[in-house]
Amino acid sequence: MPDLLFVGDVQGCAQELRDLLATAGFDPGRHRLAFCGDLINRGPDSVGVLELARRMDALAVIGNHEVALLEGRPSPTLDQVRRQLGSSLEQWIGWLRSLPTFIRGDGYILVHAGIVPGKQPEECTREELTELRTVNGEPWFHFWHGPEVVVFGHWAHRGRVDLPYCKGLDTGCVYGGQLTGLWWPRLEWVSVPARRPWFRRGES
Repeated sequence: MPDLLFVGDVQGCAQELRDLLATAGFDPGRHRLAFCGDLINRGPDSVGVLELARRMDALAVIGNHEVALLEGRPSPTLDQVRRQLGSSLEQWIGWLRSLPTFIRGDGYILVHAGIVPGKQPEECTREELTELRTVNGEPWFHFWHGPEVVVFGHWAHRGRVDLPYCKGLDTGCVYGGQLTGLWWPRLEWVSVPARRPWFRRGES
């Protein structure tokens, strides 16, 4: 099995993704990429991210921004994504629709947002797996005790989460933070700074 590089929420920040792969020493001949959802939206180059993911045969789960595109939700940034995809929109919609809500691997579960306490991912809805942050005011990951390590994104405000059984990778690249990766199985973190803030919190 090749080493995996899990990557947090890219959200259209294609140049930062290329920066991360260079910094991590990613070799497509020896390694494999795995995205925790939200490849698209808000950043400048969603098409570049999608093309890289498909070209490298990356693993990926669906995030809430992909769901929003699939459901045709209106927003200025999603409209920009639609314009960028242009005549390839339906083709990419089909590819995004094929993404699973979670992936079980060798000792890990990859999911966009989280897993409802007391459930396995197979028992959760797509909305739960792509939207969950807290349960009764507590972060959902306080309730997950393994045995698999859950790798997730979706929570830029929380930032990096480094617990024995939960690894949170969303460090707010699109807001001017960082893009973060995690090597599996050696659990080595790598991150690069955003080139600039691409989106302000509170915008749609």
